[in-house]
Amino acid sequence: MRVLITGGSGLIGGNLARASIAAGHEVRVLVRASSDTTALRELPLELVTGDIRDFDAVSAAVSGCELVFHTAVQFAYGAQAHEAVEPVALIGTENIIKASSRAGTRRVVVTSSSVIFGYSAAPAPRDETADLAVAASDPPYVRAKVQQARRAVGIARETGIELVQVCPTMCVGGHGASLGPSNAIITGYLGDPWRRTFPGGCNIVSAWDVAQGHLIVATHGNDGHHYLLGSENLEWSQIHAMIAELGGVPPPGIRLNHSASYLLAAAEELRAKVRGESPIITREQAGMLGRYYWYNHAQAASLGYAPRPARAALAEAIAWLASSPHVSREMRANMHLHADVYAARRQQQARERLFSSAPSAKAV
Repeated sequence: MRVLITGGSGLIGGNLARASIAAGHEVRVLVRASSDTTALRELPLELVTGDIRDFDAVSAAVSGCELVFHTAVQFAYGAQAHEAVEPVALIGTENIIKASSRAGTRRVVVTSSSVIFGYSAAPAPRDETADLAVAASDPPYVRAKVQQARRAVGIARETGIELVQVCPTMCVGGHGASLGPSNAIITGYLGDPWRRTFPGGCNIVSAWDVAQGHLIVATHGNDGHHYLLGSENLEWSQIHAMIAELGGVPPPGIRLNHSASYLLAAAEELRAKVRGESPIITREQAGMLGRYYWYNHAQAASLGYAPRPARAALAEAIAWLASSPHVSREMRANMHLHADVYAARRQQQARERLFSSAPSAKAV
């Protein structure tokens, strides 16, 4: 089957491209002219350059594809999100669905987010039955994803195309062109001399497992449904303790409250601005601490989705990060990687070797 993947240079898109190739699909990836496609160049796929906001470019990319995965919505917080997220989430999604309908594509799978189902003040998981609602305190990313989910449903009804929306939780792993907020959780702790942790919690999942979930839902999911793709629900203190053990650094020693986290984020934004870097944590993210972004993926599991534990996801992510530019030489010198990380690295290398003998990416 020929499939189109938008946002192939991103964390989910990059893993989905690999999973689709491994599943035997003929893969076409739509990327912007400015995208870093380094992680895609050695893969046997077709690279198409175009802007998701350009309907003609999208129509050309969709042509001849039986299945479309729309992952091209940047996961970002802070000033970057105000400018980048909403246009792609709304205009891009509308273009993809309408162009796919016109091209006779059978089904579109839109990558949404678990945050559209909200959060809990107490440690209790939520599922797809929760109402899509936006609070005044929600960051632009959350508001844009809720709007995207609603817009996608409306346009799919107008065009008559099959639509399934997948809602990943906090994805970590390799092959993304940039660090991203999810993997930054890991590097932020590994580079923190104070070993701080926070109240609340979230659901951690491997980006590779989420890619597999996309393929399962594309084949077996019900038209018009949302599917949460997650793994384990954990407290932040548990997540940071796992990162510490796998990265070979000290465990959490300080638990910050909401106010202290907000002040830390403000200082980090200032530091990043002075250095011309992306902040490790923003005030918007700090405002989300103390909440429980816990979710139940039973609906996807009923279709065959079987993610690995959070520890395996973190080991895989650390294995990739430790040899990437996102971990500084100084940070690496203080790390003593767990055997599980080395095992995860060997698995990654074996997976990548599957593609090494095939023709590399063909740009169009």
